[in-house]
Amino acid sequence: MDFLTIARQSIIALKANKLRAFFSILGIVIGVAAVVIILSMGQGLKGLVTNQIEAFGPNILDIAVKIPGADQTQSIVSMVEGIKITTLKTKDVKDLKNKQLFPYIEAVNGQAIGQEWVVFGNKERRVLVYGCSPDYPQIMKIAKISTGRFFTDTENESLARVTVLGSTLAEKLFGGTNPLGQNIKMKGQNFKVVGIFKPQGGMNFGIDMNDFIYVPVETTLKEILGIDYLTEIHLNVKDPSYINRAITDVSRLLRRNHNISSPDKDDFQIFTMAEILSRVEQISIILNLLLGFLAAISLLVGGIGIMNIMLVSVSERTREIGLRKSLGATSKNILWQFLIESLIITGLGGISGIVWGIIVSLLVGLVIRTQGLPDWPLAISWLAIFIAFALSTIIGLTFGVYPAKKASQKSPIEAMRYE
Repeated sequence: MDFLTIARQSIIALKANKLRAFFSILGIVIGVAAVVIILSMGQGLKGLVTNQIEAFGPNILDIAVKIPGADQTQSIVSMVEGIKITTLKTKDVKDLKNKQLFPYIEAVNGQAIGQEWVVFGNKERRVLVYGCSPDYPQIMKIAKISTGRFFTDTENESLARVTVLGSTLAEKLFGGTNPLGQNIKMKGQNFKVVGIFKPQGGMNFGIDMNDFIYVPVETTLKEILGIDYLTEIHLNVKDPSYINRAITDVSRLLRRNHNISSPDKDDFQIFTMAEILSRVEQISIILNLLLGFLAAISLLVGGIGIMNIMLVSVSERTREIGLRKSLGATSKNILWQFLIESLIITGLGGISGIVWGIIVSLLVGLVIRTQGLPDWPLAISWLAIFIAFALSTIIGLTFGVYPAKKASQKSPIEAMRYE
C-alpha cells in the first residue's frame, strides 16, 4: 500500500469524525496563534523601545545614580524599595558645561521629574513635570518647538516661572485657544507658557511625553519639588570618537565633586546608547523566551488533546483495524495511517494558527498605533512562525506515535471479536 493511499484513508477517517477533528485542530490553532502573537508583540515592543533610544543619537551619555558599592541590579532594587540617592546636583551640570574642561561636550541636560496639578481656567489636570536644562532640545533630537521658544539659561538661573507644553497637554488645557503668553497655575503660582512642542512620537518607555509640562530644572527643584538633587544627567558629545574620553573625564569630575576616593564607591553610573541598546536586546530575548514558553504550554495541551482523541479513535476503530489486517494491511500500514491522521490535524492547526496569529498581530499593532503609540512597528516574527509550525509538527509526531503504535500492534483476530 503506497503513501498516497494511506493518506487518503486517513483523510476519510477524519471526515467521518468532523467535530472531533475540528476541536483537535482548534487546540493546535490556539497554541500556534498564541506563540506567533506573543513573540510578534515582543518584537514590536523591542522595535519601539529601540527606536526611542536611537532618537537620542549615538553621541549621548546617560549619567544615572546608583547605590555606592552596589551593582546596577542591586541599585534598581534598592531604589524601588524607596532608597534615594541625592548626590547628583545642578553643580555637576554647570561643571560639565565648562568648555575649558570639556571642549568636546556640546550639550548637557539635568533632569528632575515629579507630578503636580496644573490649572487653567476651569480645567485641572495632574501631569508629569519634567524639569530640564535649556540644552534639552539638543539632547532629545525629536523635541522640536512647534510655536514659541524654549526657555533660556538666564531664565533657568533666575528661577523664572516659564514653561513649555507638550502637544497633548496643550490641546487638553487650551483646546483651540493659543497657549502662548497664557498663565497656568502650579503650586498656587503662575507659570507663563513660552512654547509648545511638536508631537514627540507618542509614548516614551510607556509614558506619553506629549502630556508633559517642561519647566527649567532650577525652578522645578526649588519652586515645585522642593529638592536639591537630580535623577539623571545627559551629555551630547561632538563625535562618537570622544565617548571613551568623556566617560573617563566625567567620572573623574563627579568623583571629585562627590568626594569619592575609589571607583568602587561611585554613586553614579555612565551608560552609552550602545550599552543601553545591548541591554534592551538582552531583556527582549529573555522576555520572548519566557512568553514563548508560556505560549508553548498551550501547544503542549493541544498535543495531549490530540493523543487523547487518537486513543479514543483507536478504541472505536478496533474492528476496522482487524478487518484491514485480515485483508492484508500490515502493522506498518496501520501505524502510518494513524500517524498521518495526527500529522494532518497538527498541520492544519499549525497553518491556520499561523494565519490567525499574523492577522491578530497586525490588528493589535494597528490598534496600538491608533491609541497613542504611532511609532509601534507592525512587526511579524518570522522566527516565531517557524518555531510555532515546527513545534506543532513535533507535537503531532510525538503525541501521535503512541496511539498509532498501539493500533498497529492489535491482533487481527482479537480486533475482529471486539464489540
